[in-house]
Amino acid sequence: YKNVICLGHLLDAKGKKMSKSQGNIVEPFSMIEKYGVDTLRLWMYSVNQPGESKNFDEKTVTILHSQVFGLLYNVLAFYELYRDRELEKNEFTQSSNILDQWILAKLSGLIELSTSELDNYKVLEPARALRDFIGDLSTWYLRRNRDRIKDGDVEAKQTLYFVLKNLVKIMAPFTPFASEDIWLKLKNDADAESVHLVEWPTYNVGASGALVLENMQIVRDLVSTGLQMRQKNNLPVRQPLSSFTISNKDLNGEFLEIIKDELNVKEILFGEDLSLDVVITKELKEEGLYREFLRSVQDSRKKEGLIPSDMITLFIETDNAGENIVKKFEDEFKKVAGIR
Repeated sequence: YKNVICLGHLLDAKGKKMSKSQGNIVEPFSMIEKYGVDTLRLWMYSVNQPGESKNFDEKTVTILHSQVFGLLYNVLAFYELYRDRELEKNEFTQSSNILDQWILAKLSGLIELSTSELDNYKVLEPARALRDFIGDLSTWYLRRNRDRIKDGDVEAKQTLYFVLKNLVKIMAPFTPFASEDIWLKLKNDADAESVHLVEWPTYNVGASGALVLENMQIVRDLVSTGLQMRQKNNLPVRQPLSSFTISNKDLNGEFLEIIKDELNVKEILFGEDLSLDVVITKELKEEGLYREFLRSVQDSRKKEGLIPSDMITLFIETDNAGENIVKKFEDEFKKVAGIR
């Protein structure tokens, strides 16, 4: 061989050498049984540079397992819930939706970084990039696209399928067993029998993708600031507000709609400084109460183990004010809550 990657010594959580006399030995097979070999392998790749000694703290293994495999399998489960195998047969490379374009640009960057680093036998950077990508895929992309996928949006489904299949190709050298498991769930008749037999992915969205990434980061930063303003004023996100004022006049309508939805505001205004209108009108108060009620119904559905397609009959006991609020939002309520 021309190159070899050698991991450093495995120490205990406090950085001490493991020994029977110290009583700080961690039984490897018990950890494998608990978390799986892929989690331990990825942990060693992502905790620090390969040759450096590694302090084995089980808490960090648990976190990594949740951040990578927990999130990824949740994404896969959601995709399979609304899967359309006929759509998977069509070739796909791009979408007109800004969120699809964003996750595809993120995928393009992940492929580029992973290819470059692995060609130079560097595993730390791509391992951490995989973890971060899966976080973005789950907590930003899928969270914002659940309704599109539920409603059968073709571009959303094709995008998620394309991303998942290419993601496991990149993951294969790091997490060979989980990657194979997911590949076998996703593959179609035209695909190779194993993820370890497919060609390494190549995908480039060009300059347009860089601009989408830049603008989306601005959006996420603005949303983060807006949420901090809400928290400071003790305003839960389910309570609609009139407006949020920003100074970034270059953002187009699609990005502005994301900000409106994330912060639950009716309007985005432009000004010199960031500000949030915290005045709650009667109409806004009623809508906030409706959203809280809707949340309680959805929580009850979840506790009963209902899936989105399960329809229910709901009996509501309330006063006149509550009845008026339910009637005001009746059509939306029935659709979202799955009521006959």
